[in-house]
Amino acid sequence: MAAATTPEENAAAAAAVDAITETTNRFTVNTDAAGAGPLKLDDVDGNVYSCKRCGTLLAVADDIVSKSFHCKNGKAYLFDNVVNVTVGEKEDRMTITGMYSFSDIFCVGCGEIVGWKYEAAHERSQKYKEGKFVLERYQLLGAE
Repeated sequence: MAAATTPEENAAAAAAVDAITETTNRFTVNTDAAGAGPLKLDDVDGNVYSCKRCGTLLAVADDIVSKSFHCKNGKAYLFDNVVNVTVGEKEDRMTITGMYSFSDIFCVGCGEIVGWKYEAAHERSQKYKEGKFVLERYQLLGAE
């Protein structure tokens, strides 16, 4: 992560580290396999969402912010945190609720696009989405 230069960038970087730390405290790395691999859950009573294609863990139900999102293939859920994804290149897109900077997110297990990350919202009323993730329900296995 590049060093932040302004107070706002420093605060955003610190918040991102705190969110990652909070999420990873609920996970353990599988050290049985060479190279470790994707994060595994310790104990969340089955309330997890995994990639439909390969079964890699992506999120826990406790991190859902909203189930009222939609994508071109149906329902989508907004999450505070997701794991085992890589973030693609940022691009601007116009949606029904306004202009956003998005990055597609890909499952680390199979490379499938499983949703997107809100990098920036240009409308003040949509700023709550910044830094959050949307997983497309049709790409997921797990809790309903």
